[in-house]
Amino acid sequence: MVGLIASLPILVSPLAAPIGGKMADKYPRKLVLFFSRIGNGSAFILMALVVNLNITPIYLIGILSIILGFFGGIEGPSGRNMIVDILGRNKIAQGNAWAEFANGVVNALVPALSAILLTIFTVNQMFWSLPILGYLSAILLIYLIYFLPSQKKIEDPSSDSSLKDSLNYAFKDKKLRPILILGTSTMIWGITQPLIPVYCRDILGLDGTGYSLVTSANFVGAIIGSFVLIAIGSKLATGKIMSSCMTIFSLTIFLFFLSRDPFIAGFLLFFSNIFITVWIASVFTTLQSFSEEKYMGRVVSFFIMMFGLIGVGFIIGGLLGDTIGITLTVAISSFLIILLNILVIALSKSYREMKI
Repeated sequence: MVGLIASLPILVSPLAAPIGGKMADKYPRKLVLFFSRIGNGSAFILMALVVNLNITPIYLIGILSIILGFFGGIEGPSGRNMIVDILGRNKIAQGNAWAEFANGVVNALVPALSAILLTIFTVNQMFWSLPILGYLSAILLIYLIYFLPSQKKIEDPSSDSSLKDSLNYAFKDKKLRPILILGTSTMIWGITQPLIPVYCRDILGLDGTGYSLVTSANFVGAIIGSFVLIAIGSKLATGKIMSSCMTIFSLTIFLFFLSRDPFIAGFLLFFSNIFITVWIASVFTTLQSFSEEKYMGRVVSFFIMMFGLIGVGFIIGGLLGDTIGITLTVAISSFLIILLNILVIALSKSYREMKI
């Protein structure tokens, strides 16, 4: 039950992403992001009250988790496309590089900071930090609302078209279609993720500290990948390089599950995350570069929706790992990702020749 409730935001967020994409095309993205953060902060306040007052917490936390997932899906397209509003289309690659760098730093610092705070506060008290962070980020967004450039206003009535029309537009476009098809790789990638802690415990024989050290290599890899993107990000957003990055990532993850040495395993996670970071940023860059302005929010939301399917991959990975074994599960997922990329490269000339 606890695991299901914890996964609710991840499962709900992809469903809300297309709605957020339409809002990002129709309304000022700064305001969509601001009100989403306010909604998140309010949900966190209620969650903190439920936990600390012990008001049938499990079921109410489940409802609040759904709300958090909804607001997370709503804010995603606006947050990512504000990069275009602020920097313009000619600097999309650099903007996405800095966004991935920020994500890597946050992912690296939050676990360590949480561990430190848990030595000072109880778990229940820690819940009060969530609404504080939510409202603080909303307050900081006021700066964006008043001082940063306004979003380009689109008078074209197709900017208010249905999600179905937007999906048709995306998949009829010869440049966008192969990128979105390859976006399904994220769910296949997700199959391997819940198997990592099991492998670290059962095969590598790591305790909590050892597992933390090995997996922290993920975050370091993401930061290094961000530095590469900042330096030459626009040159990496080509079809051949993007598929090469995903192929190398898949092979490296497979090798991780064959390793028996914790140091080699940590290096492989570090190396793999460099390439997946480059791939994610390049996908966002290409979608934003090739989308018409009036459809950009919804096109990006379709990838965010696919990215959110990692949660479904977690469930599939856990089931397959228990039934057919970890090694075979990882081998199948890696093979499918590589096969998908080979097919798209072979069948789509526009993807092979794509560059920004």
